[in-house]
Amino acid sequence: MKPMNKQLLREKFADCNDIPNLPKQAHRLLLAFSNPDIHNGDLAKIISEHPTITARLIALANSAWAAPAMPVNSLERACVNLGLTIVRSVSIGLTLISPFNTVACPAFKIQRFWISSKLVADAAVLLADVLPNQSQQEFMQTLHTGGLLHNLGLICLAHLKPKQTQQALLSAVASPDLTVNQALYEIMQTDYCEVGGLFAEIWGLPEDLGAVIKFHRHADYQGDQWLNIALIANAAVMVSALFSNQVEAPVFALADQLGISQADQLQVFEKLKPMFVETSKLAKALF
Repeated sequence: MKPMNKQLLREKFADCNDIPNLPKQAHRLLLAFSNPDIHNGDLAKIISEHPTITARLIALANSAWAAPAMPVNSLERACVNLGLTIVRSVSIGLTLISPFNTVACPAFKIQRFWISSKLVADAAVLLADVLPNQSQQEFMQTLHTGGLLHNLGLICLAHLKPKQTQQALLSAVASPDLTVNQALYEIMQTDYCEVGGLFAEIWGLPEDLGAVIKFHRHADYQGDQWLNIALIANAAVMVSALFSNQVEAPVFALADQLGISQADQLQVFEKLKPMFVETSKLAKALF
């Protein structure tokens, strides 16, 4: 697929009167989650600026999925009970979902979108854990956030171009050999990676996150963010295999370049299987 000229891509959405803005507190939230030393109390103060997220986290902490020993009545306690990984996944996910309305694109399933986001983030971190040179915690935090944002362009398209996105999603379901990106390109001459990269730029997201969003499906990418992108690309392939009920770990072309053995890939894939089941339950409790 030939990438669309950036100017042409911008012009494609110039007639859209409903381009959503990134919520004002999103940048502060992303910055907070990139700090490996942040305490639950400080994190709770920042999250409390988002009443909807606060309510959802407390409700989740009190849900049958979390099964608390006693009622959770504060955001700080919810953060402690749920753990940083869940709090990050839920908070960033809800923040980025909030500006969009996907009702006109019923084939877009918000639960599946969030499950994919979270699992790709988790899988990327698991893969980074088996790298020959262990990565630092700050890198892991950025990697996890990149995984959560990797498919941002898909929800953008479901909001801005619902009819075309609906057609592409249904085509991908009808033809298992056709990826969603291929179907989108056939219909709109662009895909959710390009669109996500454009919105990352419009919203002023950090360059490392924008690169992940734009290039994680580009096996030939050789820029500064190669390691993050390669790990998230590998993770996305694994998660797609789980959604397809694939039993065996998929083969990934960049594994040798990453220095990840086939045995390590298999181990990560086996860890993801129960995580897929648990995350699906979590999504039902959340949405």
